[in-house]
Amino acid sequence: MNVRKELTKKLINENSSLRIDKFINQCLHNKNAYYFDNNPIGKTNDFVTAPEISQMFGEIIGLYILNYWLTKIGSRFNLIELGPGKGTLLKDILRVSKINNQFIKNAKITLIDKNIKLIKLQKKVINSFDIKNVKWKEKFHLNSSLPSIVYSNEFFDCFAIRQFYKKKHWLEKFVKYNFNENQFSLFDKIVTEKKIKKELLKYNKYGVAEISIEREKIFNNLCRHINKNKGMIITVDYGYNEMLKNFSLQTVFRHKKTHLFENIGKQDITSLVNFSEFITIAKQNNLKIDLYSSQKKFLNEYGISKRKNSLKVNQTLMKKKIIENQYKVLTDDKYMGNSFKVLIVSSK
Repeated sequence: MNVRKELTKKLINENSSLRIDKFINQCLHNKNAYYFDNNPIGKTNDFVTAPEISQMFGEIIGLYILNYWLTKIGSRFNLIELGPGKGTLLKDILRVSKINNQFIKNAKITLIDKNIKLIKLQKKVINSFDIKNVKWKEKFHLNSSLPSIVYSNEFFDCFAIRQFYKKKHWLEKFVKYNFNENQFSLFDKIVTEKKIKKELLKYNKYGVAEISIEREKIFNNLCRHINKNKGMIITVDYGYNEMLKNFSLQTVFRHKKTHLFENIGKQDITSLVNFSEFITIAKQNNLKIDLYSSQKKFLNEYGISKRKNSLKVNQTLMKKKIIENQYKVLTDDKYMGNSFKVLIVSSK
């Protein structure tokens, strides 16, 4: 049974509605859903991520990770990627790390993913480096007492959110199914949960809020682990550090924006990451905020321009233009430069 039929049957049988976050989870993360057995990454699929645009992105991340390991750890450690996609970022990090052959020897690699097709691609990357000490897990859960370096790119944006807006009272978005019209639609319910009403107090002057309980829970678990066992977290995603003025939920199919109720279970559903919440969670876990900036500022500060120029040496005019264009997509404000943020937190 496909996702649309499952949701229709569920809502008709129960004569009920679903909170929008529960609807999103059904579309993205359940069995037969979007992220279970689908390769969404690539020019002919739904979206392209920074590592797929250019090796320069992964190399800068890799050099930052290698430098942290050399200066702060220097021994056995966990290297953990959340949502590795096709394994491209991992490949670039491992290639850069060959500068010091002790890095890979000391790394216990854990990849957090449940997508069957993408895991096959990740295994090809691992095999190309002849690395044996690798584990795959569906969720982040480590019993290891080793220090850890955790990194992710476009991982947290795909977690479901609850949507609220304020009129006289705070209202929350729900999904229902209209049997006569054979379609899904959104409607509002007054918020009655005491815990949520308390959480919404800080959004009163803005009138709009998106809250991802699962997203914050995962990041909190990561921070607790780092605080206990030492290490660092790097996360790159599109997001914000101030309050929203409008809802950020969007759906994408074949690189085009669509409606939430189109292509159910077959399209990407994302929202902006609230980095102010991540920063608060990190501080609550006694971690340092080493960096919070735009992707543009981070990449430029850590040498992407020099790397771009070195890649262009002895290349054809066409290849040089391709490299320049890749640099532009990663750093220009019209593309990824400002909309994508980089957050790095570490143990004290």
